[in-house]
Amino acid sequence: MGLTVGKRLRAQNSTAEVIVIKGTDGDAALLCGGVEMVADTPAAGVPALDSGEAIQLGKRYTDADEQIEVLCSKAGVGPLTFGGRPLAIKLAKALPASD
Repeated sequence: MGLTVGKRLRAQNSTAEVIVIKGTDGDAALLCGGVEMVADTPAAGVPALDSGEAIQLGKRYTDADEQIEVLCSKAGVGPLTFGGRPLAIKLAKALPASD
């Protein structure tokens, strides 16, 4: 599938939406709650998640190797995974001390 920078994806089973900040050309898909996220209108008949890890508006999510990064543009229920690896909130880099 390949995730290109700027691509908008919607969850099929949640209200979550993300924008790809750092993409990849690999074949792995971005999943939300175990269901592939899509660029167009989600398919009907996919059961909605009622509980799970919250995907927070305005937060950046990345995998452990930082090979992919997405920005949450609409909050929802997850979790987000890519290639079998969970995505976690990207922490801000510490600024150097100005002693």
